[in-house]
Amino acid sequence: MSSKNKVTSATRRRTMVGLAGLAASALGADTKSGALTIKRASLLARKPGISHEEFVKHWVEIHAPMARACPGIGRYTLTIIKSSSTRKDVAPYEIQVDGIAELWFKDQAAFEAYSTSPATKRLRDDGATFIGREIDFVAEEKVIIS
Repeated sequence: MSSKNKVTSATRRRTMVGLAGLAASALGADTKSGALTIKRASLLARKPGISHEEFVKHWVEIHAPMARACPGIGRYTLTIIKSSSTRKDVAPYEIQVDGIAELWFKDQAAFEAYSTSPATKRLRDDGATFIGREIDFVAEEKVIIS
C-alpha cells in the first residue's frame, strides 16, 4: 500500500465518538484509492439485567471475534463507553449507550456481501443475546484535524 493510500485510509477511518459525528448520509465509492468508503456506525445498549461489564466482556470476547467470518468487512472497531456528559446549553439525548460499533466496507458490493452472509446472520443472532437496543447509521466522516 502506498503512503498516499495509508493517509487516505487513516483519514477515512478516524473514529468519531460524539453523536454529532454520526450524521446519517451515504458515501460514494472511492475504488481508485482502495479506501474504505462505506461506514456503518451503531449505537448499542445492553439488555436489561446485564451489567455494563458483562455486556463489554461478551462483546469483546465472544461477539467481536465472530465478525472475522463475515465477508466484506474492511475494518471493524468497538468503542466502549466509559462515561458520558451533557452540556447545559444544549438539550440532552435521553439514552443510555454502552458502546459504538463501527464497520467499514470498500464498496456497496462488499456491504451487500456482508449483509446477506450466513456468518453475518450468526453474528446478528449472537448480538440479540446481549444487545437490548441498537440504532445504525450509514455515515460520512468529515475530518477536521488529522
